[in-house]
Amino acid sequence: MSRALLLAAPLGFFLLLSCGQHAPREVPQSVVADARSAFSVVADLPLWSLSQGLLTFKESIPIGEKLALLGQSAKVLQSGRERDFQQVRRMSASEGWVRADSVVSRSILAVVTAEDAVIYAVPHNTAATTVSIPRMTILAIHAETGGMTFIRVTGFDPVAKLLLKDVFLRNEGVSSRPADVQGAILLQLAAASKSPKQRQAFLRTAVKDYSDSIFMPELTAALATPAAAQVPAKSRPTVPASGTMLTTVDAAKVYDAPDEKAGRVLATLARGQKIDILEKTADDSADPCSAWYRISDPPGWVNGATLAP
Repeated sequence: MSRALLLAAPLGFFLLLSCGQHAPREVPQSVVADARSAFSVVADLPLWSLSQGLLTFKESIPIGEKLALLGQSAKVLQSGRERDFQQVRRMSASEGWVRADSVVSRSILAVVTAEDAVIYAVPHNTAATTVSIPRMTILAIHAETGGMTFIRVTGFDPVAKLLLKDVFLRNEGVSSRPADVQGAILLQLAAASKSPKQRQAFLRTAVKDYSDSIFMPELTAALATPAAAQVPAKSRPTVPASGTMLTTVDAAKVYDAPDEKAGRVLATLARGQKIDILEKTADDSADPCSAWYRISDPPGWVNGATLAP
């Protein structure tokens, strides 16, 4: 069941109201970010170290993780464009820099529970667009719109592979219940995992800890499906890599895995586009054209045959 979100502005904390209920209750702090914290709204958000204006990849941050904001920001040249970065600390105490547009402070973490949530150009019934956000998309609801008929959100469309920043949705069909949010996150992590054991661990945790999640039918169905039917082709060994490369063909394809047959095309890149490298496959010859490279923007894998140093 969808939940409408309420914000008690004079008191500065958030309330949650279920459909059909009349007594609001405080939203758990696990799904609330204040001015000193923020939620990652992008899957596998890169965490970087920054030194003398140069970024070095450290690790990936899963979608929905709550990060502490350390108060430092910087403009850094990345992929030929100057971008805003924010210094953060993870729950593991690891510190680094992330793209500022991929984290949202003063927000409530939520998930789309409707089959499709229509985007509105402005917060008005007559402003419906032809674009919608699919079910199970993780969102950050901007606090000042909590409890209104239209909520302002930022999130990453997992189907279109597009960051949706500051768009409006009607509040029905969106839930901030931890069971719904965490159930969706664990289901997505399981679907993306190449390890059968890790996949099963994600699903079992979700079924055990979030048994009242609206996504229980999907979770139990995934748990009952043999891992071999859900996991992509056997993962290939990789090694860390850094630096930049250029695309050498028109519409260079970005895949979700380093395999043209097993991977899905996520995006295409124009000829001559500069990209940042995070890692490469290690089971290839010394010829860089035979390797696959994981890139940061857009996230995914590119065949070395379409790149040049």
